[in-house]
Amino acid sequence: MHHILVYARDSGIPVSLKAVDIHPSEIVIAIRSVQSMAALVLAALLLYFFHSFRHAFLQHWAFSTLALAVYLGFSATTSGLYLAGPAYDLLRLLCLAVSLGAVYPHVVWLMIGTWEAVRQKVVSRRLEIALVGAAALIGVFSASLGALDAPAGDLRTLLRVESRYALTGLAFLVAGLLLWRAQRTSGLVGARIGSIGFCLFGLQMLHMLGINLAIRAGYPAPFYVSYSGLLDFLFQSVIGLGIVVWLLELQQQRTRRAHKELQHVRRHDPTTGLPNRAMLVEELEAMIGRTGVRRVAVVSLGVNRYAMLNQALGWQRTEQIIAEAAQRFHEAINQRCALGRVSDRDFVIARPTLDEPDSIESWAKSLLASALRSVDSNGQEVFVTFCAGISIYPDDALTPEKLLQHSKDALVQSARIGRALTLYQQIDPHDQGRVDTALQFESELRRGLSEKRFELFYQPLVHVADRRVAGFEALLRWRHPRRGVLRPEAFIDEAASIGVLDELESLALTSALKQLARWSRQGRTELMMAVNVSAQCFQRDDLVERVVQACKRHAVSPDRLELEITENTALRDLPHAAGQIDALHREGVGVALDDFGTGYSSLANLVKLPVDRIKLDREFLRGVLRDQRQRDLVAAMIALGHRLGLEVVAEGVESTAQFEFLVEHGCDLAQGYLLQKPASPHECAFGPIRLPD
Repeated sequence: MHHILVYARDSGIPVSLKAVDIHPSEIVIAIRSVQSMAALVLAALLLYFFHSFRHAFLQHWAFSTLALAVYLGFSATTSGLYLAGPAYDLLRLLCLAVSLGAVYPHVVWLMIGTWEAVRQKVVSRRLEIALVGAAALIGVFSASLGALDAPAGDLRTLLRVESRYALTGLAFLVAGLLLWRAQRTSGLVGARIGSIGFCLFGLQMLHMLGINLAIRAGYPAPFYVSYSGLLDFLFQSVIGLGIVVWLLELQQQRTRRAHKELQHVRRHDPTTGLPNRAMLVEELEAMIGRTGVRRVAVVSLGVNRYAMLNQALGWQRTEQIIAEAAQRFHEAINQRCALGRVSDRDFVIARPTLDEPDSIESWAKSLLASALRSVDSNGQEVFVTFCAGISIYPDDALTPEKLLQHSKDALVQSARIGRALTLYQQIDPHDQGRVDTALQFESELRRGLSEKRFELFYQPLVHVADRRVAGFEALLRWRHPRRGVLRPEAFIDEAASIGVLDELESLALTSALKQLARWSRQGRTELMMAVNVSAQCFQRDDLVERVVQACKRHAVSPDRLELEITENTALRDLPHAAGQIDALHREGVGVALDDFGTGYSSLANLVKLPVDRIKLDREFLRGVLRDQRQRDLVAAMIALGHRLGLEVVAEGVESTAQFEFLVEHGCDLAQGYLLQKPASPHECAFGPIRLPD
């Protein structure tokens, strides 16, 4: 027994002393109880990190630590029952079985997790269950063997204590050495601390094995043996600290990597990996700063007949050809040049040079010749060619933006007159006037975006049968300071050419969903919203993710959103378009085919596109009142849509007679000035639409 003097509580000098006897086992019980609670905290922490990082080894280390907590807790209980006397022997044996049944799985999970951390592989579930089950059976067996045989004390000690110390010590020591070796080049401080903690805990177990063997050999127990659990607790804390620091370092690395990748995506073209316009401007500015009085040639290169090529080969094949062309351009220029992709069809090369304009022109022609190639399209040879426009610093402009714009102007001139190459200096002043007008319009367009002059008008989609409003189509408008409210036809092509179309379409989708959410809060939860999508946006691989995320941000169910595409958009890459529509359907988003009947091979393509609705172009409805053939054609198109299980929407309804024709032939929805012109949100009508007398 330990005799400890305890001071009675008092202020000042103690007034009395008394001796209290404490059994060494009570100290062990207290320490193991604290260790068990610490192991539970560490297990919870590891499970939290597992759910954050999804690394399998964290889950297995958490299971290992949880098993350790069970072992320590039941071990403390077993010691307490031993002190309570023989009346509790059966219960003590049961607690011992649970304790040892947990300690060996603790070792197995530790080694599984370590193997996964080192090898970056996952152990199969079946193997894990087999190993853990076998370990648990070994533990229970060691608890029961010789339990009722009093002379078998040495055997019990060997199986229950010494073998456990040996296995646990070796497992932790090996795990620590493997982790140290695996992380020796990573530079992660937490991994090193965790490895050291594993090794120290393993050495402590082996140290306790040595003490146990020495005591059995007749040597006296060291004075600190009852407090050795404090060392266990200390080394467990080191392990926990190391793992936490390690995971925080991994999170920091992941954040840095994600930031770096995001920066790369923002500044590079995803198909070719080349710098985009923003990064190219920076490189060109640095190049001008280095060149002094020397020239810098800025060459804009555009694919001839890009739209036709895209339609014939499909978007993915065209992008592959663009990537191959980028590689050839890269091989044709030297390291001092900068190469970038500034739009779908355009590359830009910036070249520092001492040459005169004539020599620059000759060099550019040889560059165009190197890009010429033929591709196979359904057994037919198709040639991919480029045209070019060149501006020169300091002859044509002094700033990167002006140089890029002037080279683009020269490229447009080449494409317009069918030349392979045009210098900006060669553009006729009359043509330059038109270019200046285009530049002014571009400036106004960019200013309109920054000043938030773009807004949405809404036109209802009305059920023909009862004139109820089913939803609205969101229509983008630009409040131009001089020309009034402009429809998309007046600015959408220019927006695409200068690279702001994506921003405009994001604005339209976001504004439409905000308005739909606002109407929902007012109790109009049955309305749907249709938003137009360009070919450029529809071909993007992240379209579905962007749409779903936008719906989540504004708390709008995806099944209340419908994207409208034209047939020509889908025809750019029909298989890809069908895949996009299927992916949108899986998220609940509807798709309508706009301007149906005006594209190529409409009936043939309709069966290949799993759309929900077709929208008849307004031109079909315009002639139904005076042309019997037109009436028959529209009636047939409505019937065809219904046979294919599609809803049919008629656009451009402008008279009561047209509406009655649609009622007669069972058209599903109608849209047009008769029902309501595109209007601002507070001007929209929601009740049954009344037709004029």
